Amino acid sequence: MSMDGGLGDVQPADSEVQSICDQMKKQVEEKTGSSFSIFNAVEYKTQTVAGTNYFIKVGSEQYIHLRVYQPLPSADQEMSLTDVQLDKTKDDEIKYF
Repeated sequence: MSMDGGLGDVQPADSEVQSICDQMKKQVEEKTGSSFSIFNAVEYKTQTVAGTNYFIKVGSEQYIHLRVYQPLPSADQEMSLTDVQLDKTKDDEIKYF
């Protein structure tokens, strides 16, 4: 369990996190100028803020890390891609960025 402001423990990706990745794929491709044929969520950490930041490791042979912000339902805002880190490996730890 994460404390407010800190990153929680790493968790294996589940269908909810994969759904977030699926929704963010187009934004990631636009931001990076790359296309990804495989876009599988591997694992993730969360950070509780005024909503939730998801830090997600995505890949199979090449890896990237995503930071996705999901606002509180009461905020009436869309989920958004905050940042992307390219050139990651399977063994790179998910850290705050």
